[in-house]
Amino acid sequence: MSQIEAKAARFKSAIALVTLLVAAPVVLPVRPALAATAGPESSLLERLAARQDIEELFAQYGASLDRRDFEAFGRLFTEDAVYGSGATPTHGRAAIQAQLQQTITANPSHLPGPDFHLYFDASIHVDGDHATAHSMGAYLIPDEKSPGGWRLIFLVSYEDTLVRQNGHWLFSQRMLHPAATPAKR
Repeated sequence: MSQIEAKAARFKSAIALVTLLVAAPVVLPVRPALAATAGPESSLLERLAARQDIEELFAQYGASLDRRDFEAFGRLFTEDAVYGSGATPTHGRAAIQAQLQQTITANPSHLPGPDFHLYFDASIHVDGDHATAHSMGAYLIPDEKSPGGWRLIFLVSYEDTLVRQNGHWLFSQRMLHPAATPAKR
């Protein structure tokens, strides 16, 4: 097997794994309270557990959109959440859910499916039941010119404010910005 064939096989395996993950139902874990012992170890464990839960929230954000499960998508936000970009963000869980459902199902750019939302480079800062985060996101579609290939449609950066309610981390604000072009050297 050539190196190119080996890379292609690994890529196909990765896509198969992503497909399985995207098909999984949205179930965000409720973490039981960590040991009540005071000290730097318990604080570190709590922050690490919170970070893991927030990363799962990010993954479910993309997965719920990829599955077109807009009810699950809506449950990722607080009732009074703010979402969007520019001067007119959308306010409220129901309005956010409706906006994304309308935009994605209308498919105004006539993009082929299936599509995938990915997140990466998350920087998360936890303070008790509140957190802020910055991450990047990408949107991929099948590349019709290259069978089995994918095409990057856009990159965004996310600025998030998160809150833990009833043991679940939720977006209280998610602002999207076009990804900046790297500076020239």
